[in-house]
Amino acid sequence: MKRILPFVFGVIVLASGQAAVAQMLDDLFDEEDFQSSEIEKMQQETAIKNQAAQKAASAAPPQPKAAAAPASAAPTAAPSTPAVPPAAGPASSPAGVPPQMPVGTVAPKTLSLSAGPRAITMPQIGAGKEESMPYLGANAKKRNDENLSLFEMRAKKTGFSNTNVSSFDIAGIRLQMTPDEVIEKASEAGFSLKFKDWKIPQLNEWKYHRQCLDKMSFAHGTKKNCIHETAQEENSEYINRLVFENRPRRETLSVEFTSMYMQNQSYRIRYINKGDHSLGATEEGRYLKTKRRQEFLETLIKKYGLPDDESAMLWGVEGRGATLHAEISNTFLDASLVMENLSMEEKDFDAVANEELKTDPFNNFSF
Repeated sequence: MKRILPFVFGVIVLASGQAAVAQMLDDLFDEEDFQSSEIEKMQQETAIKNQAAQKAASAAPPQPKAAAAPASAAPTAAPSTPAVPPAAGPASSPAGVPPQMPVGTVAPKTLSLSAGPRAITMPQIGAGKEESMPYLGANAKKRNDENLSLFEMRAKKTGFSNTNVSSFDIAGIRLQMTPDEVIEKASEAGFSLKFKDWKIPQLNEWKYHRQCLDKMSFAHGTKKNCIHETAQEENSEYINRLVFENRPRRETLSVEFTSMYMQNQSYRIRYINKGDHSLGATEEGRYLKTKRRQEFLETLIKKYGLPDDESAMLWGVEGRGATLHAEISNTFLDASLVMENLSMEEKDFDAVANEELKTDPFNNFSF
């Protein structure tokens, strides 16, 4: 009996434990929990909203279609909208069309030598850091006939030019002046004479050289003095070049002359104004360089007028009478002017040769 009671008690405990476990499982997997899940509620709400939207769209009246405009009618101009300044940086534009300036801005003032694609344009001082002005006179000896304008080709062929360079002056000095006149004008302009160069026409010097050798003047010093004395006796020695200097302004003036056979007249005047070589690529240096370029250009236009060739900064026609050429270097901005008449130099050589031909040839032969 004692053995049967523990067995019965164990069976009862086991049965009650299985019933509790079964009840727990039923509570966990109750169908009501699945029906009330959040996911299913969200799906139902979305489906209800979609159905309401479809009913509202079907109930709205249809919109009338806009009538098409006839083909001949002009397009209607778009309503004006307030201009918005463009963002920083270069704006893209079609080829050959300059970019539009933003509304409310003022274009920088420019100085143009003449209208056309080859006009020289320079910005106003302080308009920007970049220098857009070309190298004045840099194309004087680099241009071929293919790059010349119609006026330049016609002028080169016919020698026609409205510019009278012979009436120009540099520091008061003009072409066809004598050495005494040049010294006087240079002194009035603040220049002092630095040195004077004498010369003998080459054909005459060769003749004097042979005459001195015939006189047994073989030593170098003796022969040189003999040639110099003979040239003075025949009045063929002349002032070939005068060089002047204006130190406060760092200016140099050089004048070259023809021989006595052409009245010893000036045929080339060269002027150089040294720039400030200490200027670098700083903001101050760029400003001062741009200012110097502008002052040089404005002074040229004010005194001589518009050049015949803007690209080469040339007044007159090359090889046709007197010309004036202006140039300013890129690095140190040394300004220079050269006014010359090369035909005077050619005529001078011809005059010396013609004088030589006047010698009686019968004195050289005895037959």
